Amino acid sequence: MDCIILSHDSCDAWYRRSVRVSMGHVLTIPIVRVSDLACTIDTMQKELNVTSYAAVIDHDADLVLEDVEKGQIDKFWCCVLGNEGNGISSKVSRACKYRIRIGMSETVDSLSIGVAGGILLHNIREREA
Repeated sequence: MDCIILSHDSCDAWYRRSVRVSMGHVLTIPIVRVSDLACTIDTMQKELNVTSYAAVIDHDADLVLEDVEKGQIDKFWCCVLGNEGNGISSKVSRACKYRIRIGMSETVDSLSIGVAGGILLHNIREREA
């Protein structure tokens, strides 16, 4: 992971619990807070050629993680994660190039954001071109 970008209404990345559970790793990654995440994503796509993925639980997502093949993910990408209660705003989701979901059993409603984030970040990295 090269950088963490937080929206204006995200939690505090340096909250003592964040530092503790990450064993201090959160202090080794550049973290920036932006006032308009959708605009930032749009700029990253246009000016830096970053492909963006919005993590969703919707069955009509553009991609299912398990169906993405190795080499199908561009070298420069970002994955947008929302909170467990509300997910990603529609404005931010629309700004992303793809909406991606983790394939789950019909009996599983959703995963915690920590588990989903770990699965997505690891598997997207594994599928880079």
